[in-house]
Amino acid sequence: MVRQKTDWGEVLWLTENKEILSIQGLQVGLVSLYAGSCQPKHIHYDEQVIYVVQGQAISVLDGEESHLRVGEFYHWKAGVEHRIYNTGNVPFQHLLVSNPVIEEVNQEFPEREEADKKPIAPDLIYIAAEAIRTQFLETLHYGYAIFDSLGNLILQSQYFPEFCVECCQPSNNAGICSCMRQVSPKEWEQEHVYYCKNGMEVYHYPICFRGVFLGYIQSGYIRHSGSGKGKIENVYDVPESVVAGIKSLLQRIVKAIKNFCEFEQFRRELMEKELCIASHEESQRILVKNLQDTQYAMTDLKISNHFLFNTLNSMASMALDGGLMPLYQSIVDLSKMFHYTLRTQNSTVPLGKEVEYVQAYLQLQKLRYEDDLEVIYKIDRKTLQARVPFNFLQPIVENAFVHGFSETVRKKIKIVSNRKKDMVEIKIINSGNKLTSQSCYVINQGIQSSTSHGLSMIYYKLQAVFGENCEFRIGSEKNGDTCFRIQIPFRVVSTERRLYDSGSDM
Repeated sequence: MVRQKTDWGEVLWLTENKEILSIQGLQVGLVSLYAGSCQPKHIHYDEQVIYVVQGQAISVLDGEESHLRVGEFYHWKAGVEHRIYNTGNVPFQHLLVSNPVIEEVNQEFPEREEADKKPIAPDLIYIAAEAIRTQFLETLHYGYAIFDSLGNLILQSQYFPEFCVECCQPSNNAGICSCMRQVSPKEWEQEHVYYCKNGMEVYHYPICFRGVFLGYIQSGYIRHSGSGKGKIENVYDVPESVVAGIKSLLQRIVKAIKNFCEFEQFRRELMEKELCIASHEESQRILVKNLQDTQYAMTDLKISNHFLFNTLNSMASMALDGGLMPLYQSIVDLSKMFHYTLRTQNSTVPLGKEVEYVQAYLQLQKLRYEDDLEVIYKIDRKTLQARVPFNFLQPIVENAFVHGFSETVRKKIKIVSNRKKDMVEIKIINSGNKLTSQSCYVINQGIQSSTSHGLSMIYYKLQAVFGENCEFRIGSEKNGDTCFRIQIPFRVVSTERRLYDSGSDM
């Protein structure tokens, strides 16, 4: 047995059969919460099953209160917010079985000869972090920060312990809190455990791929009495099982990033080899044509079910209230959108048609938001016949409603087009959430990745039509508004195609 003393009590860890327990990734101990003591609010980094042996206590799990009774089993998942109060006169004791939730994801890739291995691009870690962000990282309610090999912040969690928020305000000092800059650049490539100036314990794990240092991740931000550091008022003194859970989680994140890097690098190498196989001009033309057809099949973004649901609900309400004229106009706008998406068979259309499509979409959004939505168009007539990809504009506008706007503020969308010599510049500006230059940098990296996110698919639509002679980036205006800026060559849609499209006037 190993005894761990804490502020609130002690844990007697079972060390017998340690070989068996370590294989299963389990930790077992007898936890004693002293009379009159409590475990302050904390996040579970590990999955726990407990059996109450003695005493009584109140548990508050994700804000929900319950009484813990002798002889009962309880199961607490990883990621929950928890606190316990001993309400009795004797120590509250329970048998704890902790599982750090280790998930090994083994992906096998073909072996490559040393001569076949390509240089590792520095943007690989950005693409990997963006790829695992929505499905993995954003589900974690823990504090972490990921940096590239130069120390630039890639991604930072919005969840940090209350003590960290009070001392350093990580959300207002993204990537520059003193604890995040404590490890010397010369030591970034090694694992570290260190303590911030306020006494919290931090873990530093490097991220390496094929022998190349891509960056590092930092997490933890806990108080652990086993470290020998002094007490911090109202900060939970974590048991050893939490330390094991944090280290396991960091290993999983590093593993997930490395797995995606392997996949992305393999995809890039495979694409290079496929291009080399095309030994003559006709083979190359067929390959490019098939690639473009596949891209359009994958990236023909439609109106989301959520949007249609909201729109039709609003129409139904208006019909009940007798608003016949607005209802009629809304149905016309919606049918325009369906007509455009179903009728158009070409991969490119005049910009004017795309603008009409967006106008119909925004009219329907006006139905929902009424005077809270302001729409401004500044379209240069010289750009109306410019050749653009089919259905590339509306998903960018919709992005503002999905990710940019808050439900409580007035919304403003501005669409601008200008002819600049042989180029056309298109800007979609919204008054949504303000973005920092670092956030813009990370989003731009994601746009140019192949992660299948909406904005990245728009970028590949533009590339399929214009090759490398186009630009699609996000930035901030002087007043803080978010601006999507597109630059493409000015090419007029052919007369035959223009006549075909005009036959389907909306």
